[in-house]
Amino acid sequence: LILRSLTVLEGLALYADPNFKVLAASYPYFAKRLLTDPNPYLRDALIELLFKDGKFRWNRLENLLVQGKQDRDFSANEALQPVLKLLLGPEGEELRTLVIKEAIRVTEAITIGTMVDTYNSIPAPLKTFIPNGNGIGTPLTDAEMESMMELRQQVSRIWGLLRSSDNIDLTILQPIVQVLQEPEARNLGGRVFGGITQRLAARMLQQVLRSPTTVRAPTV
Repeated sequence: LILRSLTVLEGLALYADPNFKVLAASYPYFAKRLLTDPNPYLRDALIELLFKDGKFRWNRLENLLVQGKQDRDFSANEALQPVLKLLLGPEGEELRTLVIKEAIRVTEAITIGTMVDTYNSIPAPLKTFIPNGNGIGTPLTDAEMESMMELRQQVSRIWGLLRSSDNIDLTILQPIVQVLQEPEARNLGGRVFGGITQRLAARMLQQVLRSPTTVRAPTV
């Protein structure tokens, strides 16, 4: 019914002004509602929009934030709390599993990206003492490195959008901290930490197994 009404309104608007787009003009409002409304149906719609095949679509979240910020009533505070409540609620186990996988990916990308940045800041003569010539001690394909750097940049842009919200209030940190002190939140953090530790350990083990071993000749 809403979409039908919007279609009729757009037809009327186009009759008066061929360059006016009702749907385009209303998109910031719908983006804001989707991000901030605690209605369970909209929460489910947001999750379905952001996740596909168990993978988080950061580009969609970034687009929603860009559009939502165009609405003067948008508040980053309102966008965070409903998601946290849904994530840590009694029916959020499936969502927590998806978030844990994505948090591990993001943490790995940020960690490796920081190591690469540090390596690039080292004087060239000293780089010869660093294995693999990439500063991370583990071999990565060009595709893996490109994917990690792109993910880190996306997360950085999204964090910038949240921080630059005109209505952001630092007091939101207090209820968020309280929520993160709940047992389920601590369990979630432990699962993420364990996952990233296993991921980095596996990469280091691959490096050890790939490293050439030196065989000494037997002493006669």
